[in-house]
Amino acid sequence: MATVGEKVRDHFHDDASRFDAIYEEEKGLVTKFIDNWWRGVVRKRLELNVEKFKPFAGKRFLDVGCGSGRFCFEYAKNGAKEAVGIDFAPAMIEISNKLAKEMGVDDRCKFYCGAFPDDLPKDTFDGASANGFFDYIENPVPIIKAMKDFTKGKMIMSFPKAVEWRVPLRRVRFWMKGTPLFLYREQQVKDILKEAGIEKYEWINLDRDYLVVAEV
Repeated sequence: MATVGEKVRDHFHDDASRFDAIYEEEKGLVTKFIDNWWRGVVRKRLELNVEKFKPFAGKRFLDVGCGSGRFCFEYAKNGAKEAVGIDFAPAMIEISNKLAKEMGVDDRCKFYCGAFPDDLPKDTFDGASANGFFDYIENPVPIIKAMKDFTKGKMIMSFPKAVEWRVPLRRVRFWMKGTPLFLYREQQVKDILKEAGIEKYEWINLDRDYLVVAEV
């Protein structure tokens, strides 16, 4: 039987192109409406990460569960010395490498296919992010602790709300696909942060997510 990680990896491997299309401007009116109405938080997270991590000049960043690399690209375009992403879906990493070349940031963006932290060389970064990632992680605490070990600055993480008007439809959609989905109440997230040793953080209610900006 497939593990949680394998089910999530296969889901995003198969759905990589559709997921990346959320960030594209050129698409049909119906698709644009659906993405803005249903998945608008994806773009809002990106904007807030860039805002909270500034200034970027001369710094190195890590994006855990990087998907198609969009956060790394923005970090690089804003002046980061290097942006490293890791994701366990091979198709996501293929798209990341392709887009990095098209955008002219491949000299400052590096991508790894695998699980964090096991498949990433030990390193130290000025900032680390994990957005739209803990939705699919059964136990976030070890991941957050590992992110702390890799980071000497700020960490930004999102957690999907368990109580929100889109939740029932989202649960049904993922159940039909056989993809695990983990949602959180506010106190659950704060308990997770405490267990992971995160004491100082900014708490942001962002649409269907809780966004945590932590100082390490």
